Amino acid sequence: MAKRDKTWLYEQAGVPRAVAELALPTVLSQLINMVYNMADTFFVGRTGSADGVAAVSLIAPVMLCLTALANLFGIGSAALMSRSLGEQKPEKASRAAAFGFWGALAAALLLSLLAGLLPGPFLRLLGAEGELLEASRPYLFWVFTVGALPSLLSMTLAHLLRADGAPRQASLGLSAGGLLNLLLDPLLIFDWGLGLGVTGAAIATLLSNLLTLGWFLLVLRRRRGESVLRLRPERGMLRRDVALTALGDGLPGMLQTLLASVSNACLNRLASVGGSRALAALGVVKKLDTVPMNVTIGLSQGVLPLLGYTAAAGKKERMRSALGWTLGLAVGFSLLCVLIFEAFPAALVGLFLTDGEAAAMGTKFLRIICLSTPLMAVGFTMITLFQAVGRKKQGVILSVCRKGLLDIPLMFLLHALVPVFGLVFVQPLTECIAMLLALLFWRQYLQAKA
Repeated sequence: MAKRDKTWLYEQAGVPRAVAELALPTVLSQLINMVYNMADTFFVGRTGSADGVAAVSLIAPVMLCLTALANLFGIGSAALMSRSLGEQKPEKASRAAAFGFWGALAAALLLSLLAGLLPGPFLRLLGAEGELLEASRPYLFWVFTVGALPSLLSMTLAHLLRADGAPRQASLGLSAGGLLNLLLDPLLIFDWGLGLGVTGAAIATLLSNLLTLGWFLLVLRRRRGESVLRLRPERGMLRRDVALTALGDGLPGMLQTLLASVSNACLNRLASVGGSRALAALGVVKKLDTVPMNVTIGLSQGVLPLLGYTAAAGKKERMRSALGWTLGLAVGFSLLCVLIFEAFPAALVGLFLTDGEAAAMGTKFLRIICLSTPLMAVGFTMITLFQAVGRKKQGVILSVCRKGLLDIPLMFLLHALVPVFGLVFVQPLTECIAMLLALLFWRQYLQAKA
């Protein structure tokens, strides 16, 4: 069974089947998590508490930091694991897994300690004052002070399990946690249940993350004889080469997440010049845009271990075939989304906006922004490839170009030329440049390996 789970899938299974078995569970969990990430805001909003909704929104960037750290430790260690397995070095793979786990644990404990000792300054740094500060305290406590550890470890272990040949177990844990959160939210938030309001939303998130972490630890225990995930701290924490390589591999993923947060904050600030309708219209379009984005993330993260393994094992044609299938699926789904977005923009925007003027703006915005999704599918997948094969420089350059280096200056420039509406053209332009740069790096990679 162990051979079928890892070596057989990476070396002998047909490439379409290998891509499907690795990527489809990850795509499913990404889509479920996309829904449950909106659940707290949705259910708290139904209570009529503006402070509660604001508290959930206020803590969102902090939770995004946990995702960034999971990318740093989880994706970085998973990439090193897959290459080590391809090189027939299971001991090195074990050290990489140990570093990812214990590094994430240490980071979570440090953040929890800071939030627990200094909740007031922590919330003020996020912009909370007065009544909002008090409303945010319980949410911060349960979701972050107590919940940072299970949340960060769950996301990190999901990446490590995929690299260890257990994508279905990883995705099942994440999906089960997301579904539990959806079930617990109304029970804990509304008066017909426990009536805890925003505190109930936070406790629901904590319990769902604890369930996911418990599932992963159980999976590790059951796979103890066949897995390279042996998490004794001494296996990785004392190896400087393992730590630096894993952190370098994970840096592009972390930068993408953090810079995306900065980029969105910039976009919202500039769009607010056009008033609440423009801001709402852009916000809805960005939510619709997350559907093809999450599918691309699921596909690329799921296939990352296969790309790293085959590259390290010298199986060039198999690696190129896996990349081709992944790109085909990601771009194909993105093109399907473009067709739907272009055909029914008003209906899709109308699901979220009832204000006629805002909906009309959102319809125009969607038709332009959606054109970037196939370009994004190529750029993001290529970043994942460079992470998988250990090309850190290319991954970092592409990550910074996609979010930060190009899009923020373009926002200010185009907004100055055409207020608000110019912002809509930034994403297609940025993704086009990033895609062309990614293809250039890919060509250089092939020439170097020829």
